[in-house]
Amino acid sequence: MVGGLLVAAAAVVVFTAALRGTDQGSPGSYVIAAHSLQAGSLLEPGDLTTVRVHVPRSAAAQMFRSAATLNGRTLAVPLVSGELLEPSMLVPTGQAQPLRPVTVAVDAATLNGLYTGEPVDVLQTTGTETSTAVTIVLRGATLFGASKPGSSLISGSPSATVTLGVTSLQEVESVVAAAHAGTLTIVAASPDDGVGPGPGAVPPAAGGSTSATSSGP
Repeated sequence: MVGGLLVAAAAVVVFTAALRGTDQGSPGSYVIAAHSLQAGSLLEPGDLTTVRVHVPRSAAAQMFRSAATLNGRTLAVPLVSGELLEPSMLVPTGQAQPLRPVTVAVDAATLNGLYTGEPVDVLQTTGTETSTAVTIVLRGATLFGASKPGSSLISGSPSATVTLGVTSLQEVESVVAAAHAGTLTIVAASPDDGVGPGPGAVPPAAGGSTSATSSGP
């Protein structure tokens, strides 16, 4: 544990050294990851710690000061040991339940303009150039981020691998099945879209139940 904290502190020192300049700010204690954490992780005691570092005034207001107050929150993105935690890295507190991460390939071109933590709708395209069908698979998933840490969500390749946060096993099954059967596209969601499985989702198993319901058109 001591070794991990030393690595974490070293990472923050490198980070803050790069930020120093005209907006150096004052030293203070800020929350960092005590060890590497996956997107979708439910934060528990020991996952986060604090370290005293210089953070620019422009960034300090966005940083967390107490690790204990973040217990029970869900990560929207992966964190490496020693990484400073920002609000955009957490799933919004209004989220009804912890999310399950599911990783699939999507059309890379559709990722332009999207950001981690944003609610998205998942669509599936099947068929050929002369006969194409587009179906809504899932509404209101959370975009956890790209699978390559530190890279942009925009990829030069035809497809990119992303991690989505969903609320039920049925939604996991629907997204995975749709990815195997066609090409997935993700778009920014609107409150009017509703949430939960769409017409292209896998039907619930007989006698089973799902924690998400569909609303909207």
